[in-house]
Amino acid sequence: MFVLDAAGAVARASDGFAAHLGADAATLRGRPLSDFVVAEDWPDVRAALDATRAVDVWESHQCRCRLSGVDGRAAMGGDDVLVEFTPYPGRDDDTDSDDTGAGRVAGGVCREPSEPAAARLHTERDRFDHLFDLVDDAVIEFEIVGVEPIIRSVNPGFEAVFGYDAAEVRGESLNDFIVPPNADDEAVDFDQRTADGKANHAIVTRQTAWGRREFLYRGIPYSRGDGRQYGFSIYSDITGQRRAREHLQVLQRVLRHNLRNEMNVVLGMAEEIREATADPSVDHAAGRIAVHTEKLLRVSEKARTAAAVLDDQRPDEVVDATETVRAVVEPRRTRFPAATFDLDLPPSLPVSVGPKLAQALANVVENALEHTPEDVTVRIEAKRCENDATLRVSDDGDGIPEIEWAAVFGDEDITQLSHGSGLGLWVVKWVVESAGGRVDYDRRDGWSTVQLTLPLADGSR
Repeated sequence: MFVLDAAGAVARASDGFAAHLGADAATLRGRPLSDFVVAEDWPDVRAALDATRAVDVWESHQCRCRLSGVDGRAAMGGDDVLVEFTPYPGRDDDTDSDDTGAGRVAGGVCREPSEPAAARLHTERDRFDHLFDLVDDAVIEFEIVGVEPIIRSVNPGFEAVFGYDAAEVRGESLNDFIVPPNADDEAVDFDQRTADGKANHAIVTRQTAWGRREFLYRGIPYSRGDGRQYGFSIYSDITGQRRAREHLQVLQRVLRHNLRNEMNVVLGMAEEIREATADPSVDHAAGRIAVHTEKLLRVSEKARTAAAVLDDQRPDEVVDATETVRAVVEPRRTRFPAATFDLDLPPSLPVSVGPKLAQALANVVENALEHTPEDVTVRIEAKRCENDATLRVSDDGDGIPEIEWAAVFGDEDITQLSHGSGLGLWVVKWVVESAGGRVDYDRRDGWSTVQLTLPLADGSR
């Protein structure tokens, strides 16, 4: 491999290329490439080199030629070799560049046409180019020059996301186009980390042609062994997701707070009416108001619990599923004395879910107890499978209504008629899936079963 300056002289050369010419890399530096190409073949080589350096689009060009060594004798056995010229990102420090690209530095790869290693490198480059061009995220390749990230290339995703043409930004400072004024210090810190060879990962606000957006930013440094520092910036637009999350948090907190306060007032007034009236029909109506108000308060409390579970961003921990089942069941034996609990548990079953498992399992058990006859039988079976652990909670009640399980466990859309009002079941689904598990529901032979499949955490997974 070798690098040519704007005049066509060798600026850098690999030891392998120098060895083929019977010299060392230092001897080649500064000499024109034409010195090492058989005279009859030089016009074809020059044409490929000029085509690579003089166009706006950064494309590679190939040609066949015969090389001659520094002593004038044929190199590489005198056979044809394949030379591929590729635009080099940047310019030599002593090279001026004009708008035509004539001052562009070029890199070259010289190989035998049948050389398998070179062919693999070419294939890998093609794969990278394909990924670079087709990925939807905005990707920028840049070079740190001084303290500035200078854009060398961008993918179509960048043009679509940020609204700037590749030709407009190439060769310019990335920060001048996308960093808002109040984020200058943050960008400088990222650039310094890239210059130090460190990766970056953050949620950032960046300026687009249409206004500011929020992005998941990943910065990846790399070096080409030429003493310069390069990097890739990848921006994934998460504006919609973050705004949706913020909207839901505000609505949920405001509605839950107001609902609880107003329902407490309604409940208090219903009790006052019942105490003050002697009319049985009024007493009955006030009683029904109180019952439905208490239901709404329970829904509000479940929403609060669900929010607390889902807002818990701590990483998963190892918990013993057997101990968790017993801790969930024991207090409910007293609360539901007519119910029968049938447990089939191993001595220990470590799973990777964390304390949230207790809340999820409690919701499944509560669902089995609250929506069935008092003498319901609840069976809980836990076992180790090949790669996972399963917890099966079954009851002999009437089962979960289809309008509920189809929305929570199936593919049914959440609509006005099919909304899955059981918040507890949704919490179960979210907790288990966030840990990499799965929730299934089955109804057969008079038994309803909710199965939690969880990742094992004892090294056997």
